[in-house]
Formats: sequence, structure tokens, C-alpha cells
Amino acid sequence: MNIRSTTNQERLITLDIIRGFALLGILFANMATFKSPTFQSQSIPSELATLPTGILNQWSQFALDLFVDGKFYPMFSFLFGLGFYLFYERLQEKGLASSKMYQRRMVFLLVIGFIHLVFIWSGDILFTYALAGFLLLLFIHRTPKTIMIWALGLLITSSIVMGFLSLVSNFIMVMQQDDSFKEQAHAAVANAQAVYSSGTYIEILNFRLSDEVPIVVSNLILSVPNVLGLFLIGLYVGKKGWIQNPAQYQAAWKKLFFISLISGGLLSILFACLNNGLFPIPAWFSAGAASGLNIAAGPLFMLFYVTGAVLLCQRKAIISFFKPIAFVGQMALTNYLLQSIICSLIFYGFGLQLYGTIDTVTGLLITVVIYIGQIMLSWFWMGNYSQGPMEKLWRHWTYQKATKL
Repeated sequence: MNIRSTTNQERLITLDIIRGFALLGILFANMATFKSPTFQSQSIPSELATLPTGILNQWSQFALDLFVDGKFYPMFSFLFGLGFYLFYERLQEKGLASSKMYQRRMVFLLVIGFIHLVFIWSGDILFTYALAGFLLLLFIHRTPKTIMIWALGLLITSSIVMGFLSLVSNFIMVMQQDDSFKEQAHAAVANAQAVYSSGTYIEILNFRLSDEVPIVVSNLILSVPNVLGLFLIGLYVGKKGWIQNPAQYQAAWKKLFFISLISGGLLSILFACLNNGLFPIPAWFSAGAASGLNIAAGPLFMLFYVTGAVLLCQRKAIISFFKPIAFVGQMALTNYLLQSIICSLIFYGFGLQLYGTIDTVTGLLITVVIYIGQIMLSWFWMGNYSQGPMEKLWRHWTYQKATKL
């Protein structure tokens, strides 16, 4: 059977626009890890951690915490769950083996995620997505009510567990009286700084395998349930038909818009204040509480972004204006991987060696420049081809003999 690519008429361009904005937010959020040793700095007791210096850097960090941190991976996750439902239903309509093809799709993502995690950047999310993605098949035939119950249960549990573990961890580090422990923590940061800023690719790879990848893998037991909960919110919206017929469900979208704005906004403000030490409470408690709080605040504020986009994109003029952003979203996998490659070449020792030398404001400017470049590249590519290069490979692997490229 010949299976063609989804045409522009069939594609829900609103989702492409949201996905394109999600990639911008993800790059804003990831920039801190690309340019500095955030993995290692987590081991420094909160009481000894330093906040950004300079008023512009401080306000920029506060803005990142308020509007970005914890908001855009949930958005990407929401879109993944929604995309799963649309993909599955499309195959069902064509009488194809939906479950088998979806599993093949996840195998490809698992392999790409593993390569990205090990050989390019330790902050990869694709590997986690693939593992959680396999579990989505358990919910495809469940009712929307059951799906939402599971989603809320997973997200609330994740928030409580991660917040508790963060509080306990911070408390133990602060109460640690042995100076050698604190010296080791700072030495780990200094070591990461030295390796990433001046090391060869092989030296950085060895460091990543020994010091960072094990942390990511050990955290999967916590991250997979959280990501699955976010997937299920997207699956719920797909099952309800809200995104397929936004005008019909405009009242529901408007209601969700105001609920998510108020709840997500207030919690995000609280998170930003806690994370920047604006309350007269111990830093170890402030940082620990912020970690758990943002597991709830992030998805809620994400829904405010999504609902706002859906409501705005019911106007043709808005869709036309944001068409370049939609091109970025159509090449989401390619652009996500490209962000890691570009940032590696900018910051690491085998590139421009800017690791550890860039402040918060400069990081934001670099993010904007990279994203503008991705808009231009995506605009050119989608003007000449029907899919991004990684998307084409992904599709070929998924359908194999069932399609002609």
C-alpha cells in the first residue's frame, strides 16, 4: 500500500505552530545546561550556591523561571501524546497495523535518543520519551475519564515524590559538616568546566559516559512516570476531539485558558520567587520546595500557552503570520537534534570553547540567534521538501515496505 506523507491540508497547522514555539522554549531552557555545568552544580549545597550577578542577569533568570523553566518540555510532551492519538487513528482509518507501526516508531526514537544522549548531549529527552511512549499503548482504548485520572495521578505523585526527594537531598547536603564533601562538590563542577571548555570530543565523551549518563539513566524511574502523565493529557485532548474541532469546543478552550492562567501563573510566580531566594527562608528548603512545585506549575502554565495558541489560531491571519514557526514545528525532531549539535560546537572544547564564559543574558541572545537560523533553514527546507531529513528517515523506518518514499 502506498502511504503518502500528511499533506499541508491534512496537517493541523496549529499543532505545528505550537510545536515550533515549544522548540524555542526548550532551547531557552536548555541553554543553561549547554553553557555551564548544571549537572554537577546540583551537588553543591543550596546554602553555598550563587545566584546570577548583575541586575539584567537576575531579572533574566527570574523571567526564565517564571515563563520558561518546566513549561516547554511539558508542551512537547503534551504534543507527543496528542500526536500519538492522531497517528494511531490515521492508521486505523487506513486499516493498517496501528500498534505494530507505532512500536516501530518508538524503536526508532529510542535508538536516536540513545545516540543523542551518549554521543551528543546528556540532557536528551528523546530516550525518555520513547520509553514512556511504549506505555501509551496501554491507554489508547481507555475512556477519556480514565486517561485523565491516570494523568493527574502520575503528575501529582511525581510532584510530591520529586519535591520530597529534593528537600531531603538538600537538607542532607547542608547538614553535611565534612568540608571534604563540599570540596568534592566544587571539584566536580571545576572538573566539568575544564573538560567541556577545553577537552577533545573523546575526552568529553568519556566524561559524559562516566559522570552524566549514569545520572540520567538512574533518574528514569522518576522521569518516565512524569512524562507519561503529560502524554496522557495530550491523549485526553485528542480523544475528546478538542484540537480537531476547536471552534466546536471553544467554550472548553476558553475555560481551560483562564483556569490554567490563574493556577499556573500563581504557582509559577511562587516557583520563581522560591528558586531565586526571594523569601526569607533557608535556601535548602526554598530550592527543594521549588523543585517539587514546578512539576505542577509547569504543566498548568503550559496549558495556558497551548490554549492561548489554539484560540488565536482560529484566525487565518494569525496562522499566516506564524507560518514560519510552523515550518520549524514540522521539522521538530531535526531541529531538536540540530540545537544540540550547534550548541556543542559553540560551547565545547572542540568548538568555540565558550563553555562557562557566557552569562544569562548572553545565553538568551545566543538562543534567539540560533532559533532565527532554524526558522530560515526550516522555511527553505519545507519549501523544497515535504519533510525534514530526520522525519523522512523516521517515516521510512516506521512504514518500510508499506510505503514508497
